[in-house]
Order: sequence, then structure tokens, then C-alpha cells
Amino acid sequence: MTPPARVDSPEALRALPEAELPVLAEALREEIVAVCGRVGGHLGASLGAVELVVALHRVFHSPQDALVFDVGHQAYAHKLLTGRRAAMHTLRQEGGVAPFLDPRESVHDAFGAGHACTAVSVALGMAEAMAASGQGLHRAVAVVGDGGLTGGLTFEGLNNAGASPHPLVVVLNDNGMSISSNVGAVARLLRSSAARAFFEALGFTYLGPVSGHSFQALLPALAEARRARRPALVHVRTEKGRGFLPAESDAQTRGHAMGPYELRDGKLVRSRRGKRTFSEAFADALGRAMEADARVVAVTPAMLEGSALVGLKARFPTRVHDVGIAEQHAVAFSAGLAARGARPVCLLYSTFLQRAMDQVVHDVVLPGLPVTLALDRAGLVGADGATHQGAFDMALLRPLPGLRLYAPVVGEDMDALLATALAGPGPAALRFPRGTLPDVPADFPPSVAPVQTARWLLRPEAPRACVVALGPLALAAWEAARSVPDVAVLDARLLAPLDVAALDAACDTGRVLTVEEGTTHGGLGSAVLERAAHTGRRPRVRLLGLPDAFVRHGDARAQRQALGLDAAGIADALRALLSA
Repeated sequence: MTPPARVDSPEALRALPEAELPVLAEALREEIVAVCGRVGGHLGASLGAVELVVALHRVFHSPQDALVFDVGHQAYAHKLLTGRRAAMHTLRQEGGVAPFLDPRESVHDAFGAGHACTAVSVALGMAEAMAASGQGLHRAVAVVGDGGLTGGLTFEGLNNAGASPHPLVVVLNDNGMSISSNVGAVARLLRSSAARAFFEALGFTYLGPVSGHSFQALLPALAEARRARRPALVHVRTEKGRGFLPAESDAQTRGHAMGPYELRDGKLVRSRRGKRTFSEAFADALGRAMEADARVVAVTPAMLEGSALVGLKARFPTRVHDVGIAEQHAVAFSAGLAARGARPVCLLYSTFLQRAMDQVVHDVVLPGLPVTLALDRAGLVGADGATHQGAFDMALLRPLPGLRLYAPVVGEDMDALLATALAGPGPAALRFPRGTLPDVPADFPPSVAPVQTARWLLRPEAPRACVVALGPLALAAWEAARSVPDVAVLDARLLAPLDVAALDAACDTGRVLTVEEGTTHGGLGSAVLERAAHTGRRPRVRLLGLPDAFVRHGDARAQRQALGLDAAGIADALRALLSA
């Protein structure tokens, strides 16, 4: 008999006697807890899906059968069972195991998964392709959390799949939560007898609900779904954080995303709380704005915790709206609020803004509505990797007519920038990074509302060059310029509309270095080059920013250093520009 701790392939799993599966599940759960204790990670959902993942690999034959997980939060057991056990201690680290699913890492990762709600559509496409290529005996399986049912894309896929002649399998992993408790009518539906009627009306064979922690219930239901000749949905009820008391006791998120920790005498000991974050600084500024103006409301797509809104929700329960994993709806809902006199602030992660760009353009910017987009996690995000890097928000938003785009350097900038955004006649956006707030130098010039111009941080009488920076990298630029004589530093503050007088003055130095934590295609560097071309100025310009590639997971500080986006790298770029 193969010891459960040595099972690291689907073939080895299928060779186990069925009586050994619970032992394997407990071994996997202990390993997930240990790995996350060392390196952190998305713990709660993976703990809740251990038996489900084991059962899926028992019944279906990956990679011939395609297991398409919605996001990768629930898939750590899948990683352990598909050849990555020995490397799991490198999870989310530079060059290590990916934070979510990645087909480049394993043939068993049928599709990359970093954002929610895509699994049904992707799996249906795979089922169609399998049928067309004569692989009709194989199955495409979409593993969807019930949190994914708060997003419209899942329903678009279910609508199409229910009328499909192909035997798609949808496994609904229902734990009552996304990051925190689910919102909306679908959550109530899944807890009632109407769930069967709903899915059967869509055209699915409905199986369940079954216990997601009982192999006696899971295996027959999944086997029946595999035999089905039409779309089938297996409704599985699980417990997020199962088997790890600190996660089970976390009423807010059930241990959704936890940093490194230690277990001492059965108790969880986390590292001490660090400095305040940009997210917390923005939430504090938003709270002050809500106190001052009853029209200001907050909207978030299932990111109450990540956007530091839990306290505001307690203070303003009717003015903080969690709309579920539904970025498009969040922006359109905000447009409706603004159309009737409210001043909504829609808090999105930069990477999730991509999902709502049609609503931003068509429903907010085109009618000129006063919606403020707060873009958290702008720039490098570290361990969450390529799917979550906030690289493209500036390039997406800068071309939109009438949208004002701001970036704070320090936490003390938040109140003035938010007040300016809310006071304006139309749409605005603020972008700020993931991470802790930098210390503010004693001679750092403050922001005072309204913010209408760029801010000179250093301006010698006869500068030989100028660094034009946006966001917190302006502090690194300031430090770099102090080691290179006669260099000016301009904090752009506004990417739209540009402070053209300040940019013209920067170009008049003859050499300009732009520094931004975003793609240089369409961002700050592009804006400077466009302005120089428009005025006929011909400065020597060098652009520093994120590369023309997707940046993978790793330590964000180390990545900035490698990309030359720290003070030393900026100083080196300045010297090279001056010597050219």
C-alpha cells in the first residue's frame, strides 16, 4: 500500500484503496497548513476543498479530463497531488510554485486561473473542442465556488452551457463564502429547495446537494456526472477552513489569505501587525469624506477586507455596498448612484478594473458621471503574481476624455486627492499600491486640496535633467536625485489632465527620466513623449517602468530592485542619461 504522504500523482491516488482516502485527505490538509504557516497563502478555501479535490482526481483522469478550477484559491491539494509536493515550500516565491494555476507549471493545470467566474465558460469551450476533435469520451469539469455565482460571467456561461449538447460537468463548491460571506439572492437560493429547480430549468442534470467532506457521498455523485450525456451540475457543500481551528474560528473570512504563522500549543501566533497600509490610509480618508458629505458612498466587489472597508461598513452600514464578485456591476451600480445625486467611490483592485472597462467607458466616462474609482494594488503586488499585477490601469484610463487620474506618494496625500476627486464635475480615479506607507521626510511638501498641478520635490536653479515620477516611486526618485547633482524631481500627481506647464519645464532641462510602476506603453512615459512631440521640444528621454511582459510572482521589493525602480536603479539611470 502506498503511504498517503507519498501520493503525489493522480495515478497513485487512483491506486489507493478507497478506505485510505480519508487518511490521504488529512495528510494533505496537514501539509497545506504547514506550507501556509511557512510562506503564507490562500488557506481557507483550499482546506475546505481537500476531499473534493481528491474525489475529482479519483473519478476523472487528468489531464485527459480537463479540471478547470475557478481561481486557484481552492487548489492547493490539487498542486500537491500533481507532482508539486516537493516544491510547495516555494509557493508564491520568486521562481517557485505559482500562487494560482498555471499550465506552464503542470499539464494538470488545464487553464490559468487568477480571477473568478471564468470556469464555466472556459470548460464549455473545452467540451466543444473535445467533441469536435473526437475526444468525446473525455470530460471538461468546471469547479466553481458559490462566490463565483455573484458574478455575471458565470451566468453567461451557465446560460450557454445549459443548452449545449455536450456533457459538461459543473461542480459547485458551496461554502457560503467568497472571501467573506456571500451577498445577494443567489446565496439564499442555494440554501433552499429551489436550487434544484433553478439549475434544472437552465438545462442541467442536478445532483445533490452532497457533503463535500464525505467520500461516500462525493464519489457516486461525481461518477454519475461523468457518465452523463448532457450538462450536469454537482452541488457540493463544504466548510471553508475545515480542519484548522484558527481558520474555522475566523468568522470574517475563514482563513482566506493568511501570512506566515506559527502554531504554539495548538494556538495560532501571527507576526506582529506592521505599519499602516495605503489601503488603510485611503479607507481612513474615505471615512472622513463620508462624515463630511452624506452623498459619499462606497462600493466594493467582494473586497471589504482587502480594501480595509470592514470598519467603514460597521460605521456606515447603509452607505458601504458589497455587491459580490461583480466588477462590471459594481461600476454600473456606481453610475446609477451618481446619476441620482450620490458621490460613489468604487474600490477595485487595479487588475480587476480590466473586467469593468466597458462600464467605465460607456456608463461612467461617456455621460461624465461623478464616480471616483479607487484603484488598490496598482503596480507590483508581489506573491499574487502575474494575474494580479496592477500594470495596465494607467494605460487603460489615461486616454478617456474627461477622466481625472491621480496618484498619491504618501498617505498624507490621500485626503487632498480624494477631496479633489469628489469635488470635480465628472469621473476620477486614484491609484495606489499594495504595501505599507513610507515614512514622510520632514521637508516633504504637503498636498492641499484642490490638487490641480504637479509638485516639484527638487528644483535646482540650473538643472541638467529632471526625473518625472508618479506615485510612491517619487520618493525613490527624490532619494536618487540627491546623489546626482543638479537634477530636478517632479511628482506628476496628475496623469490626466497633465500639468503641461510643469512637463514643459521638465523637458526644457534637456534630459528627462520618467519613473512609473506600470506599463510604459500608454502610461506616464508615453504622456511625456507625446507632450514633447506636441510642443516641438526634443529632450533626451528615458522611460523606467514595468517591462513589456507579465511579471510573475515574487517579492515586490526585490522585483523593483531588479527592474531599476528603486533609488539605486533610478540613480544609475540618471547617470547614464547624463553621460549619453
